Amino acid sequence: MRKRALLLLLAVAPAAAQNLPDLPDLGDLPPPSRYLAGYVSFGVGRSVPFSGHWGDGTVGFKSSGTMQLSAAKRVDETLSYGLETFYAGDYVNRSMPGLSISVISLTPFVKVSVPGGNLDYYGVLGAGVYQWKQPAFTSGGVSFASDAGSSLGLNLGGGVSFPFMFGTRGGLELRWHHIFDLKGDNMDLGSAESFNLSFTLTYAVWKDRKKDVSTPP
Repeated sequence: MRKRALLLLLAVAPAAAQNLPDLPDLGDLPPPSRYLAGYVSFGVGRSVPFSGHWGDGTVGFKSSGTMQLSAAKRVDETLSYGLETFYAGDYVNRSMPGLSISVISLTPFVKVSVPGGNLDYYGVLGAGVYQWKQPAFTSGGVSFASDAGSSLGLNLGGGVSFPFMFGTRGGLELRWHHIFDLKGDNMDLGSAESFNLSFTLTYAVWKDRKKDVSTPP
C-alpha cells in the first residue's frame, strides 16, 4: 500500500509542478511609491579637550556637555550631505574656575554609510565656522571682561546606528573637532582640539514619488 502511494505521488508531482503559475519577474513589479529623501538627527554627549593649552591637564579646560543637530539629503545608499550645528556650553578652566568657554559651530558635511544587516556603519567629514564665547568673570580679586571670537574648523569621525524606538535609529558616534585658532583679547589658546562621544537619534524623511504625466492614460 505504501509503495502504491509513493508511486502515485511521484507520478502526480511533475504534472502539478507544470501547472504552477509563473512567478512575476522583478522587472514587472511597480516601482515604490515613496523614497528615502534624507534624515534629521539629534545628539547629546560629552566633549573632552586634549593637546596644547586647551587640553592641558593642569591649566587647560575640563570636558563639557554637548548637543548637535543635523539635516541631510540622501544621494544614494552610500552618500549623503547636509548641514550640522554643534554646541558645547561649559568648558571650565582647571586653574581658574570662574573662566569658562562655550563653543557653537555651523558646518556643512558629507557622510558615507555602509550597511551591515540591521546596523549602519558610517564616516563623516565636516568643515565650517566655530564661534566661541567667554563670559566676564573674576579670579583672585581681578575682574576680566567678556570675550568672543570665531575661527574656521573641521571635524572628522564615525559611528554605528541601529534600529531604535518608533521607527527611529539610535547611534553611537565618536568625532574629532579641530578649531584652528581660538584667540581673543583676553587669551590666546592657539588651536583647540577635542574628542566628542555622543548618542544620536535619527529620523528618516520619506517623500512620495512624482507621478509620470508624460505618458497619456
